[in-house]
Amino acid sequence: MQARLTLVATVAVTGTAVLVCALAWLSVRRTLIAQVDQELRAISHGPVADIDPASIPDIPSSPLNGPAAVQIQARLADGRTVLASPRTATLPFGSREEAVAAGRTPAAYYSTSVPQGRFRVLVRPGANGSTMQYARSLRDVDTSLRQIALVMLALVLGAAMLAALAGRVMARAGLAPVHRLTRAATRVADTQDLDRPIRVDGDDEVGQLGRAFNRMLTALGRSRQAQRDLIEDAAHELRTPMSSMRTNVELLIHAGERLGATDRRELLRDLDRQSVELSDLVADLVDLARSSGVEETAVRTDLAEVAQTAVDRARARTPYARIALVSRPAPLVGRPTALERAVVNLLDNAVKFGPPTQTVEVTVTGAPGGAVELSVADRAATIPAAERDRIFGRFHRLATARAVPGSGLGLAIVAQTVADHEGSVEVAPRPGGGNVFRLRLPAGPPPPATGAPRAGG
Repeated sequence: MQARLTLVATVAVTGTAVLVCALAWLSVRRTLIAQVDQELRAISHGPVADIDPASIPDIPSSPLNGPAAVQIQARLADGRTVLASPRTATLPFGSREEAVAAGRTPAAYYSTSVPQGRFRVLVRPGANGSTMQYARSLRDVDTSLRQIALVMLALVLGAAMLAALAGRVMARAGLAPVHRLTRAATRVADTQDLDRPIRVDGDDEVGQLGRAFNRMLTALGRSRQAQRDLIEDAAHELRTPMSSMRTNVELLIHAGERLGATDRRELLRDLDRQSVELSDLVADLVDLARSSGVEETAVRTDLAEVAQTAVDRARARTPYARIALVSRPAPLVGRPTALERAVVNLLDNAVKFGPPTQTVEVTVTGAPGGAVELSVADRAATIPAAERDRIFGRFHRLATARAVPGSGLGLAIVAQTVADHEGSVEVAPRPGGGNVFRLRLPAGPPPPATGAPRAGG
């Protein structure tokens, strides 16, 4: 990029210099030619204009002789050519002269080349029907123009070198932030250090790129820290069931023959329960890892339909549970699979910790401020106020729920899904006992018409 910027600056300045010098050279040339024309015009209107070329065939004009002097040639009416001096150059008699002789043109100016050199010629009518040609050598004009051209060529070359030098310096200075950003990106790639942002100066495009790079580093840092926290929490939670299963397996291996039938059944039953808990924990970990939803595209959907599907799944998993759904159309743009998983987790949580005789009430409706809301009300033990925010953390379980099988990840998945949809989730006590979990998500356009609530089950 630095080489390209330098080349662009050099070409631009050189091209401009060439154009300016060419225009200046043409202007000087035009001025010099105009001066020669003025000189020829002055001579043609002087005493020479009254001379009859036919009566004086050889005009004594020593000051006019020589390559830089004005030379005169006359074309008589009878077609003869008379020179003012034998040493003058014989000038051609062409269409311009014929036009002047015929009276079609009062005068004509042109440049021509003869063996003696280049001349500027003025053609005017003379006495007694003759045609006069006044010529002046352009040797001094051509010499001056060549000298000017050499000077301008030197100026163009100098401008090109200065432009290349200045362009390189300016490109290096202008690209310094880009080089700094490149070094920072290379440092991050080599050291994996996401905690050192790059220095950003100014509000130009490079500064905006630097700030975007810093935001990317911050996001990557948070993502990596979240991955570390998840791995550490998962390792901590997996350690206990794995150790317990290993102990039971070793007991079966080393003392299997000495165990009674009752002890063996209890031990196998414990192993089965622990394997189920471990399987559920791994499944929840996988769901939590996928909860960011990068593999699922957000589409326009209806939260009421998502809730109906989740209720059907919950009923299939726990046939004894009683779940009532009341919903209105609630359009939004979201990821249906992730939302369904979150609602299923809320229902599993309500069924697991509530009494078997309860009815879990699910409500889907609109909410003020252009949002949709889903609530799940249960009759489980009311969650203390100090725990209402903490229960959405990974592996957090209430003291009263430690005896109930579970991974402690269900509500964390709910919170992650809601955060990915830029919504909010909260839990509040339910009048008469129990809890109400509320999910509020940004809504899509309102439905064409408001229909009556539809009940499920």
